[in-house]
Amino acid sequence: MLPVLIKFVHSRWYWYLVVAAGLALESVALFYQYILGEPPCVLCIQARFWTLSGVLFGLFGLSSERPVAQGVAHVGLVAALAVLIDRSRISVLVERGQYEGQCGMDAGFPAWFALDAWWPQVFEVQTMCGYTPNFIFGLSMGEGLFYGAIMLLVVAVGALVLRAASGLRGVR
Repeated sequence: MLPVLIKFVHSRWYWYLVVAAGLALESVALFYQYILGEPPCVLCIQARFWTLSGVLFGLFGLSSERPVAQGVAHVGLVAALAVLIDRSRISVLVERGQYEGQCGMDAGFPAWFALDAWWPQVFEVQTMCGYTPNFIFGLSMGEGLFYGAIMLLVVAVGALVLRAASGLRGVR
């Protein structure tokens, strides 16, 4: 089983799966916004940004056969997922009334990278933080994103470890 997993994390299919998972998350967010009428808060927008970052790291990994570039893509993916977990954790704390920080209407993008101005259909904050809509299995959207991002992080870290271990042994 281990050789099959090692072969998979070295394949383009792994990166296709990373990109597909990220696009699926973005699609769900946009479905909730435009079809179900649930406006995004600043934490939702930040989660969208880190999800998009994961997609871009996936595309980078997909576009290169070089082990160093794919290692960079893996580390970037793990970092993006770690921040996504943090944003979704704060979202859960806010909806439970356990967060004392501030959630405003500013997405927090710097002026030189103003995604909310360049692409407002996706990155414009439209409401204050407070609750996230019901999702699946009795979870709120924030909880679903939190648990889902944890699972994705476990997979990405596992893939990174397999890739590194197989690289040390010269197995591919």
